[in-house]
Amino acid sequence: MRTLQPFGFPTLAAWATLVVIAQMTAAEAPGQGRRGRGAPAAPETTTVTTPSGARLRVETVVDSLNTVWDMKWAPDGELWFTERSGRVSRLDVATGKVTRVGAVPGVTQRSESGLMGLAFHPDFPREPWIYFVHSFGGAGGRAGARGGGARAAIRNRLVRMRYEEGKLAGVETLIDSIPGASNHDGAALVIGPDRMLYMSMGDATRRELAQDSSSLNGKVLRLTLDGRSAPGNPFGNAIWSWGHRNSQGLAFHPTTGALFSSEHGEDAEDEVNRIDRGRNYGWPAVEGMCNQAEEEEFCRTAIVVQPVWVAAPTVGLSGLDIYESETIPGWKGSLLLASLAGRSLYRLTLSGDKRTVTSSERLFEGEFGRLRDVLVASDGSVYIATSNRDGRGRPVRADDRIIRLRRF
Repeated sequence: MRTLQPFGFPTLAAWATLVVIAQMTAAEAPGQGRRGRGAPAAPETTTVTTPSGARLRVETVVDSLNTVWDMKWAPDGELWFTERSGRVSRLDVATGKVTRVGAVPGVTQRSESGLMGLAFHPDFPREPWIYFVHSFGGAGGRAGARGGGARAAIRNRLVRMRYEEGKLAGVETLIDSIPGASNHDGAALVIGPDRMLYMSMGDATRRELAQDSSSLNGKVLRLTLDGRSAPGNPFGNAIWSWGHRNSQGLAFHPTTGALFSSEHGEDAEDEVNRIDRGRNYGWPAVEGMCNQAEEEEFCRTAIVVQPVWVAAPTVGLSGLDIYESETIPGWKGSLLLASLAGRSLYRLTLSGDKRTVTSSERLFEGEFGRLRDVLVASDGSVYIATSNRDGRGRPVRADDRIIRLRRF
């Protein structure tokens, strides 16, 4: 058993052993999924104790993927995930078998752009629609180019596809040609308790768009299930909240219905926000808290909503989920956040009214490299996806991986 020490715990030797095991067993190229065909191998496992005393079993469920971006549960209990190049797959978490269900057409992958969020129609599979947001256009086409090119050449769109006979079929564009860029595209998707579709859009590296009420960039959008502006939106268009830089995670609290988001800061503070109807979150006049002289006047006049928590300096907060299970002791009532540059999983304890953060814990610092997403299962286990093949990490042969954490 290993004990995790907060903020720089000495576990590299133990993790190196796991890497050697993974390298000895990995047999397929990245993006295929080593356990996607035939009988799955037994997962590599280890046991850890967190700083707060939780004992966890850590195991790789599937490896040899390529830049997993979003993970969601289907109603049948299988875990679906997107890879940034356009691939869409489902994972049987009991066996580790990956089945590719298709690809979203027309995806451009460059730096942070590509296939991003997915969401299921709330009546799936009776209504077999699956929603995706992705980048398109730009020099270099679909596959793998990074950097360079004109900023305005990349665009983003919201689409939906049907799931028929085990495969994705057709594609319907719901919102087209949202300005994009190699970086700062967002984009998370989630269905709300009101059966509306919520989508985060980055500022496409054009800071001024976040405060432009005629632009969808730098916003959280609220849409009907056919992609139209939802009734009851505060400005009579698709915008639900504004003043965001690059939100890559959205999650509704299962008991209060509150919407939380994770947002990349520029260099000082990443943000965790509680998203309220029609409110301004400050970017680009404000980064993080209203704690600088030049920010304070804008915060007063624009009635800016301050984050419930910040990471300073920035750590690249990405996917998030909410832990409401009793399974892992001490974790109920927590926000879980993946981080890219921070290479860690953050656990934030929420107050009783779910409006503030009372404590934080940093887990697995440097253990798995860059973490893109986190997803909580109904049995209280937690799945995290690595992002070491995104052009900014140092992948080992087994990357990228989906890793499971469960009570020991």
